[in-house]
Amino acid sequence: MTVPRAVFRYIEHELYNYKETKKEIQELREDIQEGMSVPLKEAVPGRGYISDPTSRKAMKLLTSKALKKMVGNVTAIDRALNRLNDDHRQLFVLKYQHALHWKKVCSEMPVSDRTYFRLRRELVLMVAAEMGLLAEVGKGE
Repeated sequence: MTVPRAVFRYIEHELYNYKETKKEIQELREDIQEGMSVPLKEAVPGRGYISDPTSRKAMKLLTSKALKKMVGNVTAIDRALNRLNDDHRQLFVLKYQHALHWKKVCSEMPVSDRTYFRLRRELVLMVAAEMGLLAEVGKGE
């Protein structure tokens, strides 16, 4: 199966930025939890308003679109890595986390050029499938 070029590039971008995305998720969650200075006020008939900052924080965490997208992408990458073998995980670390050139990755693993490109394609395909970008990938396995 071939992956459209735009999808392949998007997946590789997400793989390269995996650590940064995880850090951003944590920072966003902390900002949401700590940054709520204005309490949510709920009307109570005959008594005025009551404050519920916990509810407000929970709602913000649940409704943040950027946070939801980042968490979904990180989760998809984690699931794909768990489904693949050690060679794929090693390739992920060397290529996408250490940003090594493909020839350096081949010598570090050690694998042939052809094996490197096959592993890379399989990794991207699995992440794309986990993200729902290629629904038919993995159904025949």
